[in-house]
Formats: sequence, C-alpha cells, structure tokens
Amino acid sequence: MRRWIHLPVEILTAALFSASIGIAAGAVAVSFTHRLGDGLAFGLPALLLAALSFGFVLWRAYRPQRQQHAAAVPHPMRAQQLA
Repeated sequence: MRRWIHLPVEILTAALFSASIGIAAGAVAVSFTHRLGDGLAFGLPALLLAALSFGFVLWRAYRPQRQQHAAAVPHPMRAQQLA
C-alpha cells in the first residue's frame, strides 16, 4: 500500500489505527443501544479524536526544528579565523 500512496509508514499506520478506533467505538455503541445513529454519534468523534491525537504525535516527531543563529553558537573554524 505504501507504493500506491507514497506516504511514510507511520502516517499510514496512524490512519489505520484511527479508523479501527472509530469503528470499534461505533460497534460498541451500536451493541449497547441497538441503534445505528448512536454508533455514528460515538464512532465519528472517536475517529476524529484518534486522528487528531495521532496527527499531533506525528507532528511532534517530525516537525522542523528551529535553527540556532550563527552568532549564538560560534563555529570552531570561525573562532580560529577571528583569532
């Protein structure tokens, strides 16, 4: 599947886990209430919450790091040139 979509494996795994969490929450709601509407009412928010949670974790893991200014951390070669 990675070959068709061209996304990192972590993103595909997070999407699969989010979908399975949403489906499981909807199935549990339907089994308790015996109404499909309740399954959608519980399944969709669970899907969105799981997707947002996994998205936040992936964003934290792969976000670009701030670059430090050259003046803040002198490079060793620059210190030799200035001396």
